[in-house]
Amino acid sequence: MKISSNLSKVLTLLLISSLSVTVMNCSKADDVSPSAQIVGTWKLIGIFTKEGSAAEIEQFSEIAPNFPCVKDVNYTFKSNGDFTSSMTVFCRESLSIFETAKFEVKDGKLILTDTNGYKIERNISLSGSQLTLIEADFDVDFTVRYLFIKQ
Repeated sequence: MKISSNLSKVLTLLLISSLSVTVMNCSKADDVSPSAQIVGTWKLIGIFTKEGSAAEIEQFSEIAPNFPCVKDVNYTFKSNGDFTSSMTVFCRESLSIFETAKFEVKDGKLILTDTNGYKIERNISLSGSQLTLIEADFDVDFTVRYLFIKQ
C-alpha cells in the first residue's frame, strides 16, 4: 500500500534524523546572518515526500490522524545557539527526536549537535516566515521536505 509505504519511510527518516531542520535564502541586501534569521519558534505544518522522479506527495494530512502528535511539533532556536524541540512525550519517544541540542547554520546547512556530540546536518532554506528542512535517504532515491512556520 503506497500510503503505508510512504508513511513508513517518513517515520523512519524522522526517527533517524531526529527531525532535523531547515532553512534560508538570503538576498544580498539582507544584513541578518542565517543563524540570526532562524532564531525563534517554528511549528511543523507540512511534510512532503518525493521518490525518484515522481511528483512530490503531501503526507502531513495522512500522518496526522494516526500520529496526532505531529501537529504539536515545534522547534525553538535561541540566539545563544540552543535548540529545543517541543512535542508530546509519546511523539518524542516514538520518533526519538532530540529534545535539546546546539545549532549552527553554516554553508546552507543546519548543524545540530546533541549533548553526546552526535551531529546531524540538513539543507535549510528560509523564506519570510517559512522554514524548510530537507533530508534525503541516500540508500534509496527518497527525500522528505518539512515545512515550518514561524510562531
